[in-house]
Amino acid sequence: MAATLKGQPSNPFHPGEILLEEFLSPGRVTQTAFAARLGWTRARLNELIKGKRGVTAEAALDLAAALGTSARLWMNLQATYDLAVAVKRRAA
Repeated sequence: MAATLKGQPSNPFHPGEILLEEFLSPGRVTQTAFAARLGWTRARLNELIKGKRGVTAEAALDLAAALGTSARLWMNLQATYDLAVAVKRRAA
């Protein structure tokens, strides 16, 4: 029997997509500029945006400080995404 996540989105967005669509694009902030603001390499930021890298606790703290959000927001987005991926894997 496949696991389900009651009350959770069935196809959540990766936190990197949220970062790009809700924060960077509306503010017309380039990845290069934002990576510099975070103290990250552009490659690291781009990997997060493309979903090749997840949000760690350290990354969540960096994002929260730079964007005026909470670190918990970024950790919750990542956990929700990870759980949905795991459920899909088990169902396959």
